[in-house]
Amino acid sequence: MLAKIEWNKIGELLYVAPIAALAVGIAFSLIIVGVARADDARREGNGAAATMYSALAFASLAAFAAVVVYGVTIIVQK
Repeated sequence: MLAKIEWNKIGELLYVAPIAALAVGIAFSLIIVGVARADDARREGNGAAATMYSALAFASLAAFAAVVVYGVTIIVQK
């Protein structure tokens, strides 16, 4: 029974899963920060800051989507 367990895959999971969780969490948090601060900057009339925060939100959205698509691709291939 123990011979069927792939211990190297379990070991890999122990360091890959927290890294993936951090990547998803940080990317999504940056989306929220970018959108909220861009909205605040627009209300205050600061167009340059609004543009910068909007760019942060869009870049974070792209990173978030890439991490999710990569994760789903790995799941489907296995």
